[in-house]
Amino acid sequence: MHPQPLTEELASHFKKVNDFRSHIYQLQNAWDSLALMAQLSGTGSEMEETRTAFNKISNAVLRHLSEETLHKTAAQLTSKAFEVINLLIRNLFERTADIGFFATDDDVRGYLEKHAAGAVTAHEQLRITHRFQEYQNKYTVYENIALFDMAGNLLHQLDASQQTLVDQHAIFKLAAQSSAPYVEYFYETEINGKPYQSLMYAHEVRSSDGLRSLGVLCLCFKFVNELQTIFQNLISGSDWTIGILLDEHRHVIASSDPHQIPIGITLCADTDKDWFVARFAGREYLCVTKQAENYQGYSGPGWLGQAMIPLEYAFNQSMQGMISNIDAEILRKVMRSPLIFSESLLNIPKQAANIQSKLNQSVWNGNIWQSNYVNTQQKNFSKSLLSEISNTGHKTQQIIEGMVSELYQTVVSVMLENSSFYAQLAVEIMDRNLYERANDVRWWALTHVFRECLGNAQLSAQDKNQISSILRYINGLYTVYDNLIVFDRQGTVIAVSNPRYNELIDSQLTEEWVGRTRSCTSSQDYVVSQFEPTPLYNHQATYIYAAPIRHLDGNSIVGGIGIVFDSKPQFQAMLRDVIPRDKTDTPVSGSFTLFVNEQLKVISSTHADFATGDDFALMPEISNLNEGQRLFDIAIYHHTYYAVGVHAAYGYREFKGAEDDYRNKVFALIFTPLGNVNEINQRITAESQVIHNKFNPNLFLQNAEDSQEYATFYVGNSWLGIEARFVREAIDEVQLRTLPESAPFIAGMHPYGDQVIPIIDLARMLGHAHYFTDYRQIVVIEDKAAALKFGVFVSALGEIPYLAPNQIQPMNTFFKGISNNPGIAIANLAQQSMLTLMNAQSLWEKVTIGQQRQTEQAML
Repeated sequence: MHPQPLTEELASHFKKVNDFRSHIYQLQNAWDSLALMAQLSGTGSEMEETRTAFNKISNAVLRHLSEETLHKTAAQLTSKAFEVINLLIRNLFERTADIGFFATDDDVRGYLEKHAAGAVTAHEQLRITHRFQEYQNKYTVYENIALFDMAGNLLHQLDASQQTLVDQHAIFKLAAQSSAPYVEYFYETEINGKPYQSLMYAHEVRSSDGLRSLGVLCLCFKFVNELQTIFQNLISGSDWTIGILLDEHRHVIASSDPHQIPIGITLCADTDKDWFVARFAGREYLCVTKQAENYQGYSGPGWLGQAMIPLEYAFNQSMQGMISNIDAEILRKVMRSPLIFSESLLNIPKQAANIQSKLNQSVWNGNIWQSNYVNTQQKNFSKSLLSEISNTGHKTQQIIEGMVSELYQTVVSVMLENSSFYAQLAVEIMDRNLYERANDVRWWALTHVFRECLGNAQLSAQDKNQISSILRYINGLYTVYDNLIVFDRQGTVIAVSNPRYNELIDSQLTEEWVGRTRSCTSSQDYVVSQFEPTPLYNHQATYIYAAPIRHLDGNSIVGGIGIVFDSKPQFQAMLRDVIPRDKTDTPVSGSFTLFVNEQLKVISSTHADFATGDDFALMPEISNLNEGQRLFDIAIYHHTYYAVGVHAAYGYREFKGAEDDYRNKVFALIFTPLGNVNEINQRITAESQVIHNKFNPNLFLQNAEDSQEYATFYVGNSWLGIEARFVREAIDEVQLRTLPESAPFIAGMHPYGDQVIPIIDLARMLGHAHYFTDYRQIVVIEDKAAALKFGVFVSALGEIPYLAPNQIQPMNTFFKGISNNPGIAIANLAQQSMLTLMNAQSLWEKVTIGQQRQTEQAML
């Protein structure tokens, strides 16, 4: 596959992305205005670096979001294109086996031989009609059955209303001259005067000794009906996707919406591209074309599956339906998974927060400068401008975080949708396969030799050998069975197809399904065993399909046939076919799939932990699903988060349908890994310890006549402040030097201008747990009267509010015995936590007391 470049024309249809882009553009305009005002007013705040950094991150996120938006839709189209062609090919594979076997039918041979001898009677005509009708009743995928003699004359067809035979001579000629096991022929016919497409399978009928050609048998597949069924299950009424089937010349031979994409037109198709844009009838479509995957050596007639959606509707799907039922906390954690997101994507929120922190520092320093060096009138304007700059930074950060969240959710929803799609595909493959098993057993029960031999009073050795020979022949054609068994009315085994089970011959079958077989009332009835271990399958669990064998007079049951489904390799093959794949069509590492029955017993699994017959306790809620219902969720298994898609089987055609007494609810589950629980938790814990952006732009700042400005900051979660007149600025830590035998609260010495100043570790002084920042900030404090200049490490910067004296309560108003000048007071501001106020001198005294105690302890 060749990745396609994302064009501007295509990106113009990404509504959600473009909404974000519009918000970013609006904020960029605001930045331009604020930058000009800041420059003219001299606020002391530098924004150019911040604007550039925000723009760089915004553009990166918009690009990633655009790519994932495209990938989400392309992935949906890819799944549908694959399902259109692959489900059809699997179905047609069964048809190639049917025609080869039906062409050896004794009744068909007998009719052709009598026709060649001129001995066909009305009774023979009725008999062949009944035979064809019985076959169609079992294999309802056929709409007509036709029989030709060697001259190419139509001798009999089941549905005379179909004028199949505009091309009858071409079909006959192909089949008569072919040495292939079947002839596959697609053509247009007419029904009631209207054009109609049909797919025919033909095979030469030869005499039982194989020496003479007798005629040609044709099975007409319900092509139109089958494609309608596929489209109906694939595309909901609210989905704008169009499912298409193209022939080898790129002609449309089936369309889920023939009003938009009519039958017969030629469409652009490209299997070498992940996606492409095509124009038809004045409308542009996003398209994906897929070739059939080879199925047991059969790749079909060379047709292609295509899914396409009008560009104006391609990217409007909401993710809320996909993630609304997911536990919010689990979803939040999964969106920090390094398994599904690159480190660069995971770091974007942190980068945005760092940029905002730098902006906060610039705004904070601007406020400090305004407080200390600018007159009141200009100060009020500048502080309002700085507040707006900070607000704009917060808005930009929030937009970026919103885009990142949308990006994360898009990626996770794609994985959930993929799991759900593959679960639906799994049950469709399973039910279509088992549908054929129900058909096979009923048809083989009508085998003339079986009915004739079992109808005799006694079975001769020759009869048993003949039955065994037929069973071996059938099993050779239909390799999905481990064994075929014919038993008499008492349940005694007469013959088997697999010599490994010869010890069963003459033994009595006691399984409950044998009794149910004798209770069947018509040739349409069949029974299925429970999925359980059985000696008929080497004591492994499987399904056994059975049907009664009736006397040739049709009045009594003379025995039965049981066909043992080779469940272990067959179910494994189905589950392997639906393992989720990544963008390169490679199976996703760590994914696994299961079939589970209504009793929550494992039928089959690709994971070693879930053996056949084990209880499946991981998601007990799946048992509440009705047939055809689905769910998707995020589950935890072995310390790993998984996207899980579940679909309850809903049958195929009449199999397990309203007119079928057989019910067997099976669930397909697809598990796609999303990340290791411990690894994600460790990441989230580390991220939670990084403190960012404690600015509250909504804090009401009022300049009363007797109020003072306080520079505030955070140490851990403690909100602290000091009069702004004692604060010089906030700087980044660039070169800290530790000191030997220093006070416990001194972190070291740091250059400041042409000096070095001591740095206080307030977190240690306040007894806080260690906190982390991506870069450490230092607030420089100076009390000229006390000849003090030092710095304090802070977690984040806060606002610089005005506080009136009546808002401040010294500590000695709360506790008796505290000195009148402890240097600590409390201010409680609306919409904020409690603010603890300090002064420079008392803070430094705390340090010197600590130094003194350390010295005294050292002397002792």
